[in-house]
Amino acid sequence: MGRKVALGGIFTGLSLIFLYFALYLPSMKLTMYFLAGMIPGLILVELGIRQAWMLYGATSLLSFVMFGNTVSIIPYVVFFGLYPMLKFYIEKTRRPVIEILMKLLFFNMSIGFVYIIWAKFFSINVHVDFPIMWIIIVMQPAFLLYDYIFTGVIFYYYDKIRLKWRKD
Repeated sequence: MGRKVALGGIFTGLSLIFLYFALYLPSMKLTMYFLAGMIPGLILVELGIRQAWMLYGATSLLSFVMFGNTVSIIPYVVFFGLYPMLKFYIEKTRRPVIEILMKLLFFNMSIGFVYIIWAKFFSINVHVDFPIMWIIIVMQPAFLLYDYIFTGVIFYYYDKIRLKWRKD
């Protein structure tokens, strides 16, 4: 029990550090969201799905309380922080085509939800110079690349890093 609490606290703190950097390093925003989103995946590997959900909830809640800039936290809360747990559930189907379709559905719903929140609640005018259909089409393979890299990082952690420091 103590190990779980300590590891959860350390990883929650690490997630908050990455989110803090996402707020103040605009050129590194997506990288910091990616790194913050990796942390629930690592907890999932180490401690299980329940602790991953608890870490996600704690990080989301603390980021709103500590940073105050709710607009910049929304991508983590809606997509990057949720994705590791949903990926876990989706990949239980063991059907690659269905997995990809469900992941793309979640991704597109997340993007739409973030847009609605930004536009309706925060009155942020999201303006792009390209037709929206081009952006949607380009984002699909970009998300699949994100999923591939995410999976690679989790496997690397599980195969190489986890075994070196763990003493079970």
